[in-house]
Amino acid sequence: MVDQIERAIDLVLEQDQNEFLELLKDQHLIGNYTIKPDETVDVDGDVNLFSMNLTKIPAKFGVVTGFFSCSFNQLASLEGCPKKVEGSFECHHNQLTSLEGSPEEVGISFDCNNNLLTSLEGCPKEVGENFYCHNSNLTSLDGAPEKVKGYFDCSDNHLTSLEGSPREVGSFFNCTYNQLTSLIGCPKVEGHFYCGDNPVEFTENDIELAQQGKAPLGLPLSFVLMKNKEKEYGKEKLKLWLKKK
Repeated sequence: MVDQIERAIDLVLEQDQNEFLELLKDQHLIGNYTIKPDETVDVDGDVNLFSMNLTKIPAKFGVVTGFFSCSFNQLASLEGCPKKVEGSFECHHNQLTSLEGSPEEVGISFDCNNNLLTSLEGCPKEVGENFYCHNSNLTSLDGAPEKVKGYFDCSDNHLTSLEGSPREVGSFFNCTYNQLTSLIGCPKVEGHFYCGDNPVEFTENDIELAQQGKAPLGLPLSFVLMKNKEKEYGKEKLKLWLKKK
């Protein structure tokens, strides 16, 4: 199998799409496929490009009726990804700085966690179930889907605002471990709303008001961090700590 993957990488470098697809077929990593006149590849079934050390998508995919995974590679671009994936789409653990080239439609889940993104520009406008973008270096949720029926997980990023969030999230919204001082811009969530481990400790009342569009403006992040340090060290110790800085 290792030899086959190494050969697959060589074929990508050689830009030999047809032989690459046949190699995937031999290894049961792709369903039945059709190459259209414009050279886009439609697949009846799944496409599994998981952990092949790829630096680019080796073909120009159109419609995939199953799942599509290109996770755990070295991709810096999603060029060549399908326009439509009826199952789940996974591109996590890559070197992506943009989601341009993502499918326009995803039937189940979209997972782009553990990348080098700053925003969600380029992702689908709606996904069938879940959207995962945790631990992806995000500073903004601009470009997020307008509606997520299941989970939306944007935890472990560098978000200072929830502006750009989906309008609606079904069962689970997780924005823990960020730099939030306000919940302004948060979605309407039918299920659980998790916002702990931020500089501000939000209450249930804060969450209710936020979902009604009545969230308070919040305090500047620098001020909140200073107050948190004050709680941790005490005023006198804080003065000494600041002098050392």
